[in-house]
Amino acid sequence: MQDRIEAGFARFGRGVVRNRWAAAASTLLLAASLIAQLPPRIETAPENFLLDDDPARIAYLDFQEVFGRQDMIIVAIRPPDVFDLGFLEKLRNLHEEIEDEVSHVDEVQSLINARSTRGEQDELIVEDLLEEVPESPEALAILRERVLANPFYRNTLVSEDARFTALMVTLDLYADDVAADDDLGGFDIEPDPAAAETTGQAPPDERLSGAEVGGAADEIRAILARHQAPDFEVFLAGSPVLNQAVVRSMQRDLARFVVTMIVAIAILLAFLFRRASGVGLPLLAVMLSLASTLGAMSATDTPISPPSQILPTFLLAVGIGTAIHVLKIFYAAYDDGESVEEAVAQAMAHSGLAIVMTGATTSAGLLSFSVAGLAPMEDLGTFAPLGVVLAQINCLILLPALLAILPLRRRVSQSVAAGRLQSAIVRVGAYSARNPVAMVIVTGAIVVASLPGITRLTFTNDIMAWLPAGSPLHHATEVIDEELRGSITLEVVIDSGRENGVKDPAFLARLDELRTRAAEIRHGDYLYVGRSISIADVVKEIHQALNENRPEFYAVPEDERLVAQEILLFENTGADDLEDVVDTAFRKTRFTLKVPYVDPLLYDDFIEEVEAMFREALPEAAHIHTTGMIGMLSQTIARVIEGMIRSYALALAIITPLMILLLANLRTGFASMVPNLSPILLTLGVMGWMGVSIDMFTMMIGGVAIGLVVDDTIHFMHGFQRYYAKTGDAHLAVRRTLETTGQALLFTTITLTLGFSVFLLSEMENLFYFGAFTALAIASAFILDILVSPALMVLATRRDQHR
Repeated sequence: MQDRIEAGFARFGRGVVRNRWAAAASTLLLAASLIAQLPPRIETAPENFLLDDDPARIAYLDFQEVFGRQDMIIVAIRPPDVFDLGFLEKLRNLHEEIEDEVSHVDEVQSLINARSTRGEQDELIVEDLLEEVPESPEALAILRERVLANPFYRNTLVSEDARFTALMVTLDLYADDVAADDDLGGFDIEPDPAAAETTGQAPPDERLSGAEVGGAADEIRAILARHQAPDFEVFLAGSPVLNQAVVRSMQRDLARFVVTMIVAIAILLAFLFRRASGVGLPLLAVMLSLASTLGAMSATDTPISPPSQILPTFLLAVGIGTAIHVLKIFYAAYDDGESVEEAVAQAMAHSGLAIVMTGATTSAGLLSFSVAGLAPMEDLGTFAPLGVVLAQINCLILLPALLAILPLRRRVSQSVAAGRLQSAIVRVGAYSARNPVAMVIVTGAIVVASLPGITRLTFTNDIMAWLPAGSPLHHATEVIDEELRGSITLEVVIDSGRENGVKDPAFLARLDELRTRAAEIRHGDYLYVGRSISIADVVKEIHQALNENRPEFYAVPEDERLVAQEILLFENTGADDLEDVVDTAFRKTRFTLKVPYVDPLLYDDFIEEVEAMFREALPEAAHIHTTGMIGMLSQTIARVIEGMIRSYALALAIITPLMILLLANLRTGFASMVPNLSPILLTLGVMGWMGVSIDMFTMMIGGVAIGLVVDDTIHFMHGFQRYYAKTGDAHLAVRRTLETTGQALLFTTITLTLGFSVFLLSEMENLFYFGAFTALAIASAFILDILVSPALMVLATRRDQHR
């Protein structure tokens, strides 16, 4: 059967050469149709990490539909004195410039327009805090006392010691948000798509993109640069700023990775083949594959996300590895005097089946991400295998066609250095074949030593840690966490179970009690509730204002009718603050907990405690759930853990039968998995001993590596089976396999190792670790392939030798 398959690949190669122009045109036309769709967009919003039908994502988007955007851009300012007239004028200028100049701004909150609720006789007045600018030291002193006495302002717009103040910038939810012109006080209106078409505005179901959010952050940053001064120190943070920082880092890294990889590949190919065609043609084939894959992503509106930024470098490395196996045999035959057609036929007969099988196993390793439960991982599990297939099409069709079209020169011999490398590989393999038991024992000892390290692995999803230590965003977030008691929020959504249920005084009183209980939650020194906000705070504020502003009336009224009347009076003032904390039916409300930013894994116990506390305090509520950025990040790490287990299991379930099928022998098929699994276990063990955590990037190491390390094993096993069937001598089969394939195995390993080593240049720490440990897995796999695979094949065929 193997002879027939190889003969079929030889006929295929001859067919490509004889129809070279049609073959080249068809592959180039396919590439052009996909490349025309470029470029794809980049997206890093945490809600897009989860699948469309993920309950956590649905809950988060539903929350935004009811209450608006939850993620705010925070501008913290440290002046000499917050309550200085000159500073307040600067603050007003900054506030107005952000409102006027920044795209997609829904609202800017600061001391300038902070809600000030007071009563005059029987009238309720809701106005901006600085509606009238203080003009005397006495007025400024009164303002200071008033601000610091109001719990609504503390740790939100001003720090407890009044050393810091902040502007909270909320962006629109939709690209063309009509909320600002809504005269119905926040009540939802179903948009008319037809009207949107006639006005040229996008319908409101088109949410603000990551690029638009990043553009707004850039505009804020430019405004802050104009105001930054020794007496006006500013700090910019918030999840939109974090997302933008990750996008910018990705953009810089992608360009750096691709350029570095292309240069490294060109040098490697020049050393190996010593001819222009050996450098230019493989690069053309794989770069077309890469551009076509990115075009397919763009055509399907699939964004590039943090995990999928590995795709360009990965496809370049994998594609070049495939091309090396084709060209190594082709040039050897061509330089020996064979025609182009016969040289292509020999290359296809020798490597065609192995190339197709390596493509299948590499794709299988990548397809395992399709069950990861995370949208970026599943996108990678779709488009990375597509890229592998496109690379194989170009290497098996376009590359031979171009070899037949272009004039080629013959070379008499390979370089001395390349010859010595090949001889060294053959000697190592022969030594392994002579000492099979010792090689297997050593491998087993290495695997056993790695197991304790695997048990030490931990998980994380700290996006902030992706950025370089000491970055401005790190510093700004730390300052805001310290001075304003938190830079991120957890949202608790409570469904009272009935219309106007939120107006129930007992319900409101328990919400107010929960504010006190939440303030007592502490998880070490790193996690605490710095501030909580709910509709109970607004109701207490209204009630106090309507009772001569007396402090003892800062409480929830006991009469439900009185609550309803006071809320109605508040709404009649034109204030729209209630729409931020309650739905239009007064059935659902939000309770916001402001906390410091820490590794999202550390929020799990905190979230469980908060949910249990709310369910205990509000047993009559129809439904209580948490959401917000903390909830999203916490759910993402849960999906990482689940996805890692599923994807690794699926990769093994697909690749093992493929190896058995290729080798047509159950015993040797299982034996071949030893050099494939050992590098993965070794790498995970080293990660555990070094304290490197598993996150959205490092979880990919196993799936990517197992799909790649199998490639070398397949080429070795395929060659061994070929020569063993002809000679019946396992030792001779090992030698001949390494003589024909060993150098290609080495150079494909070097290519892949270089490909993943370029990630060491990344600005993001997690991508650095992904590259380092994937390169370790690939390098160790090659070593095991030439040290252990010969030993395993000698042992697996020993029974045949004695017959």
